[in-house]
Amino acid sequence: MSEKQSKLSVIDIISLTTFSIGALAVTISAFLPPNALSAQMSILGVLLLLGSFYYIYKFIEKVSKDKQIIGSILIAFVLALTIYTSKNILKLIQTAEESSIAWRFFLLKGTPGKGALSSDKGYIEKVNQIDGARKDIRIIGIKTETLEKLQGTWPIDWRKYAQIVNAFKGTSNMLLFDIFFVDYKPGQKEAMEGSLKGTDNVIFDYSIESTAESRSSVINLEQRIEKLRRFKLKNVIDEDDQGVSWLSFAVPPIEQVTEISAGVGFANIRKEESSSNRHMPLVAKVYNHGPNNETEYYPSIDLIATTRFLGVNVVEDTEVVMGKYVKIKNIPKKMIKDKNGEHDIMTVPNPEREIVIPIDIYGQMEINFVGSLFCFRDDDLYDVAEWGKEYAEQYSDTIFLVAMYYATGRGASKDTHLSPYGEMSGIEHHAHAINTILNQSFMASTPEGVNIFIFLLVAIIIGFVQPKVKTWFAFVFIFLLVIAYTTVSLVLFSKFNLVIPLPSIIIEQLMIFVAIIGFKILTEEANVKYIRNTFSKFVSKDVVDELLRHPEKIALGGAKREITIFFSDIRGFTTLSEALSPEELVKLLNEYLSTMTEIIIECKGTIDKYMGDAIMAFWGAPVDLEEHAYYACVASLIQMARLTELQASWKQRNLPSIDIGIGLNTGSAVVGNMGSSQRMDYTCMGDTINLGSRLEGSNKTYGTNIIISEYTYERVKDRVYARELDLVQVKGKTHPVRIYELIGLIDDNDIKKVTKPLVIS
Repeated sequence: MSEKQSKLSVIDIISLTTFSIGALAVTISAFLPPNALSAQMSILGVLLLLGSFYYIYKFIEKVSKDKQIIGSILIAFVLALTIYTSKNILKLIQTAEESSIAWRFFLLKGTPGKGALSSDKGYIEKVNQIDGARKDIRIIGIKTETLEKLQGTWPIDWRKYAQIVNAFKGTSNMLLFDIFFVDYKPGQKEAMEGSLKGTDNVIFDYSIESTAESRSSVINLEQRIEKLRRFKLKNVIDEDDQGVSWLSFAVPPIEQVTEISAGVGFANIRKEESSSNRHMPLVAKVYNHGPNNETEYYPSIDLIATTRFLGVNVVEDTEVVMGKYVKIKNIPKKMIKDKNGEHDIMTVPNPEREIVIPIDIYGQMEINFVGSLFCFRDDDLYDVAEWGKEYAEQYSDTIFLVAMYYATGRGASKDTHLSPYGEMSGIEHHAHAINTILNQSFMASTPEGVNIFIFLLVAIIIGFVQPKVKTWFAFVFIFLLVIAYTTVSLVLFSKFNLVIPLPSIIIEQLMIFVAIIGFKILTEEANVKYIRNTFSKFVSKDVVDELLRHPEKIALGGAKREITIFFSDIRGFTTLSEALSPEELVKLLNEYLSTMTEIIIECKGTIDKYMGDAIMAFWGAPVDLEEHAYYACVASLIQMARLTELQASWKQRNLPSIDIGIGLNTGSAVVGNMGSSQRMDYTCMGDTINLGSRLEGSNKTYGTNIIISEYTYERVKDRVYARELDLVQVKGKTHPVRIYELIGLIDDNDIKKVTKPLVIS
């Protein structure tokens, strides 16, 4: 860099500082909790990046030799941070991300499918085959058929529920009622209360209202809440009050139910802003809910059910850190039996006897759906009530979920929520959540710090690779990159339950791809086109690639270089042309010239020109080649070997045979673009070229095929077999030149070394 270039202007300093602050702001925002402050910081960072981008690029132009790659990486970097910020702010991209997660669920875990009937044999077979759907979770469903059998309308008489409770007394099973027992129904209340006495395996859910408007209308609310507080969570850490409260006050079941039950948990499902619900709240934070208006934390029915099933107390044996995890502790080492034998009650036992469930700031876990609708075995509530003990005693250590189950008509309430598979019953959401906890198979999303790393890594890869390849290959590269990244996201989702950004990364890839193409068109495309048009027809691909990487190696005005010149000519061309028709002659000549040209280019030579049946080429330019003399010798010997094969082919086709003479000379020459403003060629000039031409013609005199000068011989004598021919006086030279016949290579393996891709320092 020159002294002038090394000095930073005031604009350079300001733009570099602004750019750095912008990048730092976006990066820091990734590690902050998702709130208004982090959103504002990321937006400010992007604005600073975009505002300083032009000046940063101008600075790069001054100091960088490879502005194409540096500029492309810069574009990719800025777009990556911009799209990352958009992912966290724009609802459209957020919805696309959620839809992509639903697509992953549907693609990888989407059986048995909507429309299956519990009485259908095929459905039962599919349910039995679902990997991950626990057989110890079953649904006792209130279906359309249930209401028809009861010949009544919703709600169902509590005495029917009491029948089921009585049937399950004394069994090791658990009953979870996803039914709100909030009214004081004469006769029904007493029946339900009586059935609960002497049980320790029945739990109930309730609703926590989102507003305080209806608080005064609930009968005996304070007494109910007081009964509920025996299930209130105690071991809760909520640093900086970061947990978000989205509920207002609890409406527990009537006191008689809450007091006798084995557990009572809330059943609310937080409505997602995105297209489907993938979360299940485990902990509810409720402001001003305690006797002294303190904040209280309550467990969900799913947390109650799993702790009861595992044999621990939800109050004493759980630890909650809002925004991080719910930990179920002190799980006893209990063995349970099923059709597969005896196994630990923990699916994945650990020495700590703990299950750690990741939760967000709303107290929600991510549900790992193991399939679509109807994944869990179910029975009709009416049938279960009629079968009674006969039904209940078939099972042991099983959680039965009693709830509305796709019932329609007769005033039935709708209890469905949008899932990755479409509308799914609320109780199935709970079943999948309980299933997730007991299987210890938790979904996880990459932290924002990891996400921003992914965005930047993808950007740098594209920014580094795309400028180095042809535009058509860049299309292929981006296509393969999209496919590869999508495949990785599916594998991580399927094998590790890990969710990584998908649509936003694909958008990033496409936008960077388009932006870099535009950048190339506006900056270097003309130079690339010139180099390719000028050199691709007479030098090898790796030489062209080297020139594209370092165009400064081309001496546009001509420069003195040491090269090895090559001349070849067909012997008896006039006689040959008289023996063939013009069409046959052209076809034969093209076959010969094509073969010889390919060999020269394959051996890193540069085709200078064709003169009728003669070929002029050279080694050592436009890119330096240390062993140019040896490369020329190897190419010449390969040509003679290939010519022998062609002669055999021509003989079979009754065509005349061709013989050639080759002359090689090594020395200094002027190499560069020469000609007029209308026509310019990359060629070489000097005495070295003249001697090479005369040596080619001398083959007729000495009856040889390849003659090399003493200057070439001195550079290759340890690697070739050669026979001294003569000491000749050449016009224009004061001293005679010794000439040699090139016979062969000492090591034939050198052919592979010469023809392999060129590595240029």
